[in-house]
Amino acid sequence: MMCLNYEIPDAASSSKKSTMTESNRDQLLSLKVMRLARPKFHEKVCVPVDPLDPFSTLIETAMCKVTGEENAEFPVGKFLMAPQMFDNIYLGETFSFYVSVLNESSQKCYDVCVKADLQTTSQRVSLNCRLQDANAELEPDKFLGQVVSHEIKETGQHILVCAVNYKTQDGEKMYFRKFFKFPVTKPIDVRTKFYNAEDNLNNDVYLEAQIQNTCSVPMILEKVELDPSEFYTCSEIKPPETEDSRGSYCSAKFLSPKDVRQYLYCLTPKTGEHSLNYYRGVTSIGKLDMCWRTSMGERGRLQTSPLQRMAPGYGDLRLTVERVPATVKIHQTFQIICKIHNCSERPLDLSLHLDNNLQPAMVFCCTSGLNLGQLLPNNSLEFTLELLPTQLGLQNISGLRVTDTFLRRTYEHDEIAQVFVQ
Repeated sequence: MMCLNYEIPDAASSSKKSTMTESNRDQLLSLKVMRLARPKFHEKVCVPVDPLDPFSTLIETAMCKVTGEENAEFPVGKFLMAPQMFDNIYLGETFSFYVSVLNESSQKCYDVCVKADLQTTSQRVSLNCRLQDANAELEPDKFLGQVVSHEIKETGQHILVCAVNYKTQDGEKMYFRKFFKFPVTKPIDVRTKFYNAEDNLNNDVYLEAQIQNTCSVPMILEKVELDPSEFYTCSEIKPPETEDSRGSYCSAKFLSPKDVRQYLYCLTPKTGEHSLNYYRGVTSIGKLDMCWRTSMGERGRLQTSPLQRMAPGYGDLRLTVERVPATVKIHQTFQIICKIHNCSERPLDLSLHLDNNLQPAMVFCCTSGLNLGQLLPNNSLEFTLELLPTQLGLQNISGLRVTDTFLRRTYEHDEIAQVFVQ
């Protein structure tokens, strides 16, 4: 990796000393801090060239002699250019800088130590600088230096505080600090939407994630994955990958500034009959893990906080359809299997009643008023219904009434499934 040094402008310099030295004494050492930044491709003036026009070809030849480029048609040249300004620092990137101490005096300095801290809006982090415990000797016109790297984990104003301690030949202790301010912004904006698919067939949850590039430069999303919580299994819903011109499959996504890309995930709960009530109180879905690279390969990584959703409310009783045919023939009976879950905290004494008036295209061919017995909390039971279709087309199954005989409370279940009658 080719890196170039760009000096960080200090926000405020302080040459104050500790109480063991005079405050107006000149320092023998100087401190420099430079950010490590990658070079950029030189952007040149692009001139369209007509290969059939001799005059246009002469213009291209003259421009290439002046600029040293091989072609005048491409806006990006083959030369690399050093950074001309202190580029933006984004959340999730690794901030690398070079800190050096130079002895500008004619004296020898002893016990030279450099300490680097990063002050954010919420905390102060001590950076791993080996010069902190060096206690080195520094000859005149000599220097000490080290590259320090730190992963940025917060947005807002950051202050890099560098403190230098050393001793003179007379044994006097000297001390000074320098401060370097720089802002940190968000590289991407993440918006999520939840769609609860809890119905009579499944308990799946769908997560739609919209990721927008808020940087000033393009980026390539190398990875966007959903790390589900322990209660879910996750699968991404996406179109099949297509083979590119080189015969390989690439999952990276290019995003220009302000562009948005959407991702869709399906989460299936790891629930059994004994854990349905516990699942009802679970709101944590998981975390989104994102990795990207910018134009010169600078890498960044972010992970969202745990995503929360509204827990589904089932009431005291929930009915699900375990098996139902997709198509049936008219005037021929078919069966469906239903399951009732007790989501309350008390036993339920249940009876099943069937109402044919609510589905004119279907007729129940089983006994109404069936006693289902007692159902304990967090338990379930299955029963089978037999129906006769009397009309063609897509028909709904309705008219199930489950009654709690103890409280005389009736739970109505309509449009629990659909079948196509042919």
